[in-house]
Amino acid sequence: MVVGNGRWVLDGGGLSRRTLLRGASASALTILAAACAPTATPSPTTPPSAPPPTTAAAPPKPAASPSGVTTGSSAETVYVFNVGSKDVTLIDAALRQTRETRPLGSAVRWLSNEQTYFDGQLIWTYDFPDNKLQAIGIDPKNVAVTKTIPDLGTGPGHSLMLMPDKKTAAINVAGDNVIAVVDVASGQIMRKVPTGKFPCDLHFTPDGRFAFTPERDQDTVSMYDTRDWELIKTVSFPSGSQPYMLRVSHDGKEVWVQTGKADTNVVLNAADLATLATLPTGKGPVTNSWTPDGKLSVVSNSTDTFASVFDALSYKEVARLMVGQGASNIGFTRDGSTGFMSVTGANSVAVIDMGKLTVVTQLRAGNQPQGLILL
Repeated sequence: MVVGNGRWVLDGGGLSRRTLLRGASASALTILAAACAPTATPSPTTPPSAPPPTTAAAPPKPAASPSGVTTGSSAETVYVFNVGSKDVTLIDAALRQTRETRPLGSAVRWLSNEQTYFDGQLIWTYDFPDNKLQAIGIDPKNVAVTKTIPDLGTGPGHSLMLMPDKKTAAINVAGDNVIAVVDVASGQIMRKVPTGKFPCDLHFTPDGRFAFTPERDQDTVSMYDTRDWELIKTVSFPSGSQPYMLRVSHDGKEVWVQTGKADTNVVLNAADLATLATLPTGKGPVTNSWTPDGKLSVVSNSTDTFASVFDALSYKEVARLMVGQGASNIGFTRDGSTGFMSVTGANSVAVIDMGKLTVVTQLRAGNQPQGLILL
């Protein structure tokens, strides 16, 4: 099915024309399975003992990340958001050592460095207590929610993305089948853009011109022009494959879509949504991230014991990272030497040597770690 030139907009508001700008036990993996289902409270698991940390090379030089964050210091901190215990574990990226765990009071799920989330002061993401979606702004220094924008609609949500002006954001509202565009400064909803059934994610091209969302319950992926939120095109996936999440490559040329039921990663041409490749993955692929140089892409498999590493040019699988049950989000140091992956089923963070493509250690996190970023 292909749909074009359709313009669907609710709650019309004056959006500017600026361009806009990612098998375990049933209880341990409920939070991953619920990523594209109505909210549910997962059961806790017993954290494993963490192996002794190893020492990494000297910290890399500062640089910009896909999140839009450029730090003034070479030191990097891994923020691991624990959904079950609603706290944040802080890891020294260079030393590969856990520093502390701080209370937060919110459950942060799919926050990653593939998204644009930092406005210069706050980390913007979302939560949906009682299945009521809200945007939240987190002070990274004090690890505290300092701003909340409630009543965005019926959850779950999966991706909040800041626009280039850093004053507005868009978020998928899966329970209401819309994308909400929000003024984060005033807290006002500017408009709601109808989508297909159960939009399960949201991601943009690097220039912010186009937005993509997988519509899980009708097996489609749609593309929007973010200047006026006009629907550009919708393409169909095989029935029952359930396109689960997606990410746009750093060069803006491809969209990698994980199918939750077909166990594949489908590579689309970002310009016309034509299928370029279909890559077998592990069980329950949920999201992917590219290394800073764009050469490798890592796909997390939520109901398997490994994450899949693909050559981003040839699409060939080059390695399997044995991270344990319930792989979730992955982030990389700025120089690309080390990866950190939250492993929800093991209550840990896998530390990955990206040169050798091996897991070198596991660090203990809180209960059900999921969201993960490096700042």
